[in-house]
Amino acid sequence: MIDLPPAEVRCLEAAIHHEARGESYAGKLAVGNVILNRAASKRFPHSVCGVVKQRKQFSWYKGNDATFSATVSNDTRRAAREAMGSKRDNVMFFHATYVAPKWSNRLKRKFTIGNHIFYALSH
Repeated sequence: MIDLPPAEVRCLEAAIHHEARGESYAGKLAVGNVILNRAASKRFPHSVCGVVKQRKQFSWYKGNDATFSATVSNDTRRAAREAMGSKRDNVMFFHATYVAPKWSNRLKRKFTIGNHIFYALSH
């Protein structure tokens, strides 16, 4: 179990809320895992808030920290807590099913949940 300070938990919950608001619980959990996988990786900032606020990574975050005060559902809170207790893996990217970003060709497609496709590093 990752023990995060309250501000980091809030960043995780807000990111799950904004990225997966209309998704199933499994979709919310998968988004939370991507964010925590990135924070645990040497390739990304080493904090949840750092990952979420990293430039051009999440379309909903445009430098306005007020977005972190959005009311989140109990499912979102529960998904964040469960993600904090999950084993880390190399699934570090996702995008909506209705887009095809160029970077996705360089990654290994792992699974689709709802409206998101998830990817792992190829190596």
